[in-house]
Amino acid sequence: MDPTHSKTLEDLERRLARLEVQNERLREFVIPAFWNALDRLDTRTVDESPVACLACGLSGPPSSYALRVDHCMFGGGRLERLECPECGCVFGPMKYLRTPPEIVSADYGLLYSFYSEGDSTEEELRAFELLDPKPGGLYLNWGSGAWSRSVEILRERGYDVWGYEPNALIDSPFVVKRREEVSARFDGIFSNNVIEHLFSPQAQFVEFRDLLKDGGRMCHASPCYEWSYAFTRFHVFFPLGNAPKRLAEKTGFELTRSVNDGAFQARVFSL
Repeated sequence: MDPTHSKTLEDLERRLARLEVQNERLREFVIPAFWNALDRLDTRTVDESPVACLACGLSGPPSSYALRVDHCMFGGGRLERLECPECGCVFGPMKYLRTPPEIVSADYGLLYSFYSEGDSTEEELRAFELLDPKPGGLYLNWGSGAWSRSVEILRERGYDVWGYEPNALIDSPFVVKRREEVSARFDGIFSNNVIEHLFSPQAQFVEFRDLLKDGGRMCHASPCYEWSYAFTRFHVFFPLGNAPKRLAEKTGFELTRSVNDGAFQARVFSL
């Protein structure tokens, strides 16, 4: 190899390594700095504007809810969530629920550029089985992620299963990225580690209802039916207590099954 060419490659590798370190250091500074500035501003203002429970819709000033506080592991600062006295739902942090959608989308994009969740294949397969799936049915994995083989496995088993994943990078002919690409009506919808990310669960459940055939059902699995994994700003909806039942009633569903098997928690909603 030409010594000059070899030296050029070595120099390029050193520069790329330096840029990667600089990018990581910049991210480690910018994200906490942004949320720290917002937290400092929040401490100087008191907002008693009415807020509504994401599950049952109870409305009242923030002071009428119990407060739960945590700290974000992804540099998101102080996490203040509210606990509904009516149904037990915990929602927030309020600062994130009030963040413009385009910033939230960019925030998720940045997160998934450096962070990968664990393999969720087994949990998604369990959620699918709770639908009591039938051969010839059409099924949708909502928020299928890039860390699961459930769509591929279920299709190999003969089920007509598709995925929808708007945030994580995935290349599959059976997974779509844009909401407008989901146009069929399904016998069942299932998800894992998704429901806790819903900013507007009632509106989302209505959308799910419109995507289901008559008599359809859906299963949403999540550890956040209990008070767990509260250390991230990306978890904004914790349907504790009676919240799943109240959410179902508000959106035309019936809560027909609850599974509490250690770390695997799931709720089945039927039309």
